[in-house]
This record gives sequence, structure tokens and C-alpha cells, in this order.
Amino acid sequence: MPKLEYINLTDLILPAFQARGTLSTDHIKEISESIKAIGIIEPLIVRKTSAGLEIVAGCVRYHAARLAGLKSAPCITLSLDDKDAEILKLHENIKRIPLDHIGQGQTFIMMMETFCMTELQVADSVGRTIGYVSQHISLVRISNELTSAVKDGSISFSQARELMRIDDFSERNPLPHHCKNEGATIQVLQRWVQDYLSSSSTPSPKDNSPPALKYDYKDSQINRPCEACGKMVEISIIRHVFYCPACDIALKSAISDERSQIPPKTQI
Repeated sequence: MPKLEYINLTDLILPAFQARGTLSTDHIKEISESIKAIGIIEPLIVRKTSAGLEIVAGCVRYHAARLAGLKSAPCITLSLDDKDAEILKLHENIKRIPLDHIGQGQTFIMMMETFCMTELQVADSVGRTIGYVSQHISLVRISNELTSAVKDGSISFSQARELMRIDDFSERNPLPHHCKNEGATIQVLQRWVQDYLSSSSTPSPKDNSPPALKYDYKDSQINRPCEACGKMVEISIIRHVFYCPACDIALKSAISDERSQIPPKTQI
């Protein structure tokens, strides 16, 4: 059974992959002051590797202990392989001191690439849904203004999740700026994105045909058929209505269905 023992800080090494990246100096100082007052309450988790005793959980406590002037720290040594060590680290980073969304995405990618895990296997190992894992991976792999905006706190992960529905980066990238400056709520942003998706769902076909003839409306003798009933109508009184392609098709289909229900006139 693992036992608690004090290990010299100089004998501990940091893991090669640190999800948190650059640690907050203010946060380390805050923990350091607490350690000076009451010591380290929770031991570090370490494991034996070919390079030495590697910290699995407790990197922040390690840095804070050094800043506080401690020579050693309470540790529990566990027998963990690389994969189990990363899963344990991720559990602590997500559930103890929440790891930011970019850090989570980077860790998920590292686990998939290093240990040949699928998104489902990563999700199962950290107790999250596959959708949660997939969205964080997508956010990191976008690697542009959207990723930076989440990293610096300009927008929330929920806002980024909505914006990721827009595939065209030239349309998407200006939106984080609008979210920040205009204070768009997630509900407003959902409407923006839905409006964009609706407008781009039916792309207009390229029209290489010559321009349509321009009628002289002063000449009332020019007629053209009504697209609903087929009756010839003077162009001077014709009505122009503008529809999107989808509505145009729906209306014509409805008119056609209506016509089919009218019994044909009795031939005399």
C-alpha cells in the first residue's frame, strides 16, 4: 500500500507535458503564503521514471513550496505508467483547480496522439461526454483568433462553441471582437449564427446567362404570364415579389398542389 513520505524538492522533477503551461505567479504566491502559515495539507503524487521521481499531481504545490522556502514536501509514490499518469493529472486539473478550456483541449489531443486513444476512450477515462472532448479538441485545432479569444478570456467557451458552427474563418474570426465589444449574450450569438447558417445553406447558383431583358413599363401592351395561374398580364400592372430560392420552390410547389385539386372543366 502506498505510504506517505517526505521527499526533498530537489529530488523531484516536473513532467515533460504540463497542461497548464505558464503558471500564474499570483496564484503560486497565494498558495505559498498558505503553505508558510499551515504547511502543505495535501501530499504530492509522484511516480518513479527512468529520469527520476516525476510529479504526477501537485506541480502548483511544488512551485509554491519552493517559493515558501521548504526543503521537502509530503509525497505519495504510485506505480503508474505514462497513460495512467496523464489520466490522473487530467482528473486533478479538471476537478480540483479547473484547467482552462484550451489546456483541456491540448491535453485531450496529447492523450490521443501519445497513447493512440480515440475521443471516446479519452472521454471515458476522464468522466466527460464525447461531445465535450470533441468540442475542446476542435477549439484547439482551429488555432486562430477564436482560440486566442478563449485563452485570454475575451469570450467564453460557450460562445466559442457557437462560433465553431461557422466553417468559413473569414466570416467567423471578426465575431469574437463583436462579442467582446457589444457584450453579446449566448442567446444573441445563437441568433447570429443561425441567421448566417440559414442564409448560406442554399448557395446561389452561378448564372452565366446574359442579363434579362429590361422591359419598358410605359408600354402597357407588353404581357407576360403570371407564374401562379399562367394568365397573361400587362407588364405595367405586374407585381414583383422577391423570394429566396427555398421559398420560391415551396410556393411554386404549393400552387402546383392546389391546381391539381381543381377538377378539370367539363368539355362541351
